[in-house]
Amino acid sequence: MSVHSTWSTLFPDLVPPCPVVTVASSREPFTNNLRGLSRGRPRAPVRLGTVAPFSALSPRGNQVSGLRVLVVTSYGDHTALTGGRLRRENVVLGLRESGHVVERVTVSARPGPRSAVGAARLAATSGFRRRARSADVVVLADVFCLPTMPVLRRLGVPVLVDLVDSPYRLVGSAPRVSWRDRISAFAQEAQLVPVMQVLLPMADRVTYISDEDVRVDAGRVRRMPATSIVPNGVDTGLMNEEPLAPPDDGYIAWLADWDYPPNRESLQWFVHEVGPHLPDALLRLVRLFGHGDPWPRAIADEPTRRVAALVERAGFVDDLADVYRGARAVIAPVTRGAGVNNKVVEPLAAGRPLLTTSVGVRGLPDAVRDVVRVADDGSRFALYLTEMAAEDWDRDGAAAGRGSVAIMSWRRSAEAMNVALHAVVAEAVSRQGPVSR
Repeated sequence: MSVHSTWSTLFPDLVPPCPVVTVASSREPFTNNLRGLSRGRPRAPVRLGTVAPFSALSPRGNQVSGLRVLVVTSYGDHTALTGGRLRRENVVLGLRESGHVVERVTVSARPGPRSAVGAARLAATSGFRRRARSADVVVLADVFCLPTMPVLRRLGVPVLVDLVDSPYRLVGSAPRVSWRDRISAFAQEAQLVPVMQVLLPMADRVTYISDEDVRVDAGRVRRMPATSIVPNGVDTGLMNEEPLAPPDDGYIAWLADWDYPPNRESLQWFVHEVGPHLPDALLRLVRLFGHGDPWPRAIADEPTRRVAALVERAGFVDDLADVYRGARAVIAPVTRGAGVNNKVVEPLAAGRPLLTTSVGVRGLPDAVRDVVRVADDGSRFALYLTEMAAEDWDRDGAAAGRGSVAIMSWRRSAEAMNVALHAVVAEAVSRQGPVSR
């Protein structure tokens, strides 16, 4: 989630036509092994199934394990397969595997101000209100869908918001070095007021990815709803594949969504704090993977020009496992953010050594922290990177890394979301009794 582009109606020039499509995910495990995503969009649509109409199901209020769930999200086939979209796809699949009947409405606009305005328009339609009335619970699967909240509150349907990570934590870590930085940070804080202080408190429950994210928002939101932890999972394909030694010409992989401002900030930290301590030959081993352009259009300073000329840009790949097969090591120099970074746990699942920062391991269990190198100082980060590049692959170390993330499955995430959903419905029934719509 990028709070840099958090919902705001202050930017009407960002509002395009926002078509809304309703889809239902297939029951197959969703991974980021989709073909044709090198430019961030699939050439062929993801396979979609159908859903039974809510009217054909058991009446509301019956004590049944399966719930009628309406999921609203800004992430779908129109967005790149980033960690944000991967979370939403697997949440939907997990709900279906748990026995719920899920109808999904996707706001087909880029997550941010555009999709937030699209969500507001969606809430004004009779079709959306009809679907919401028929649901046992509505899941708003990202912060940009919160503009539907006033309508949902008037309808009286229980609402769970999968906020994932803390907007206040992300904005609080924004750079404030220059006057431009300070103005940007102030604007981001201002945009959070209607979202976090007005819309979010209307929800019945909020799910986060870690306890740390809950603590930050709980200290800032005046009327915080009940909260639950729904952790992220690891691509099962990585865990099912036995890791092999990297090739002799293996690179040092760095995976990120380069359209996400905190990731570009991390790259600039690497350029100015780590790059000067690395020889050209080592920088040539670094390969950038992911959607978007990591470099600014106008490269003004010499350190950026040097690193941009030496580091290879690989773009978005078809198969995440292919990235790790060719990597001798992985770096994730995260300088700010919230939630738990998939770019930290996935390399461990693939059996590759990882170098990150204290921000990168924030919210992760000690078992994970014990098997990764962590450095926040540029010179120390460069030292660890030099050591990793020279080391032979350690099979025992790879096994330890895989073991540290073995429990982080999407099935475990689905179980946690299932508990949270039933809690929302039970709380609603205790307040007003079974409701027939």
